Amino acid sequence: MSYTTVKLARVFINSLPKSGTHLLTKAIEMFGYQEHFTHDENFQDDPERETPIFLNYREAKKALQKAKISPKTEDIDQQICVGALTPLYVEKSILRHWLEVMSEGRYILGHIPYTPLLSEVLADLDYHHVFIIREPRAVVASSLPFILDTGNLPARHFLEEDFKQMSAEQRLDFILEGGYAPQAGVQVKSFAEIYRSMLAWRNQPNCLFMHFEDLVGEQGGGSLEKQTKVIQSIASHLGMPFDENIAAKAKEIYNPASRTFRTGKIDGWKSSMDKEIVERLVEYCEPLCKEVGYEI
Repeated sequence: MSYTTVKLARVFINSLPKSGTHLLTKAIEMFGYQEHFTHDENFQDDPERETPIFLNYREAKKALQKAKISPKTEDIDQQICVGALTPLYVEKSILRHWLEVMSEGRYILGHIPYTPLLSEVLADLDYHHVFIIREPRAVVASSLPFILDTGNLPARHFLEEDFKQMSAEQRLDFILEGGYAPQAGVQVKSFAEIYRSMLAWRNQPNCLFMHFEDLVGEQGGGSLEKQTKVIQSIASHLGMPFDENIAAKAKEIYNPASRTFRTGKIDGWKSSMDKEIVERLVEYCEPLCKEVGYEI
């Protein structure tokens, strides 16, 4: 009996932060892909590695500093915004190089709002682009404790010191409305602007766009049917077969041991905050929920 060997390419796993990024990584790993840096590095800086660990604000900034490159403030429309809450603009050629030097069969995580420039780079390098988003109220509820404690990630959140000086109500208002964070020295965008900038990827034909609630499966309060359908779409997007071996691995996707796992349950946000905070969150997110099709 002969088997067809499918060549692995490279994958960019994009997401709105706290939307199931590592849920999606487990699904991608089922098809043989590995994170682009080895876990033996234990997140430490490797002088030989040019590509940031993650394509997010903090790690991209570190990579630019390491290369002694100062971010440009002009010609923003010709640069790619890396990071969701606050933008860091990276020249297209630099981000292209970061992606180009990655080995085949690897993936990298990132939080990059919609821009045609990124689509051009990914297409030119034959990358698979996958994106995951989550119900907006759940995203906010998960973000609030994460900013104060990033768990097993390699660094503290850049807003941690600012958050420590706020009450619970002030933290929620800051995330929702945005504003200047004096300790971090950055301007943070409003959550609605952030969410919509990420949501725009759903209209990009070369990006496989999916929802946390469909991928999480029965263990996370979803359904096996929806989870299987999403995994099948991932297989098709990657040009990989969907067989019984892949189907059997679906239960591994829901992983409480992942780096940033909190509760990972659909509607778990409802019991994670005080009533007054929940009411404020529900009111703010109602327009966003309607735009995406989530129940109010």
